[in-house]
Amino acid sequence: MIPRPLHNINTHNQAQIPQIPCRTETFYNSFFPYCIKEWNKLDRKVKESVSYDQFRTSILKTIRPIQNSIFDVCDNEGIKLLTRLRLGLSHLHKHKFNHGFLDTISPMCSCNIEEETVTHYFLRCPNFTQQRIYLMNELNKIDPNLLLVNENLLLLTLLYGNTQFNDDLNSRILLLTIEFIHSSKRFDEPLFQ
Repeated sequence: MIPRPLHNINTHNQAQIPQIPCRTETFYNSFFPYCIKEWNKLDRKVKESVSYDQFRTSILKTIRPIQNSIFDVCDNEGIKLLTRLRLGLSHLHKHKFNHGFLDTISPMCSCNIEEETVTHYFLRCPNFTQQRIYLMNELNKIDPNLLLVNENLLLLTLLYGNTQFNDDLNSRILLLTIEFIHSSKRFDEPLFQ
């Protein structure tokens, strides 16, 4: 049953559940205090759902990410690596460092210029200059304006496609991105050492 606030109290906070007093950090991060914090963060409309099905539908809309298209690209290994890059769960040192991998003591790239982020990997790392030149030349053939945008927009286009393009062009862009990933051989080693 969904907890219901008392509706005879006329306040804007009526769907809030009072937080349990916590003396220790361990208890503060345990099940009930955590659930109360998360419940109190929910949108009021979600909390006021009249049925379990309505609540479930509403909550799934808030927690499920919008699925990113792969534009009918059929390279399973390439899509797996692309998804890892999209989620920040790849072989890149920055990702592994952020997630506490024991084999990664620093987020720095092997080129020692800067942290090995997705932006660094695709757009700056001198280890992949030849692959990048090919990628940029091919992107230029698709649309010369692609190379005139800022780094963030270019990176988003490489990872997700571009809403201004049709599915065919986006498919070509993702295939070029995956070709870059494969030709770099950066992800040929197992993720876990």
